[in-house]
Amino acid sequence: MNDFVIENTKSTPYLKFGYEQKKLIVKGESYPENSYSFYEPIYKLIDEYFVSFDELTIDFQLSYINTSSIKCLIILFDKLNANYQNGKNIIINWHYDEDNGFDYDMGQDFKMDIDIPFNFISISDEE
Repeated sequence: MNDFVIENTKSTPYLKFGYEQKKLIVKGESYPENSYSFYEPIYKLIDEYFVSFDELTIDFQLSYINTSSIKCLIILFDKLNANYQNGKNIIINWHYDEDNGFDYDMGQDFKMDIDIPFNFISISDEE
């Protein structure tokens, strides 16, 4: 399978679903005009991916997320969590900027509702 990539725009994050790397990257800001239509292809990829694969690492680095994107990410986390509960090996890495309390707090909120291992990684630790 070929990697699925959407380049970032001013209002949408960079998305890369790397099959060989078993990794999904979501990076940037997320406030598209229609969040559901933006994230819907990822929902479908997740469903298809876990038919053949058993592990996935997701790297999130989102500096801003609007309300409709939050709802879409909740759908994504619910899909991931269902697969995790069915025995799939899933890890979430939530990259955050220590100077921006919003992105860390958002990750904490998402973590509370799922069972998946959730790693918090400071962007300053990566530099």
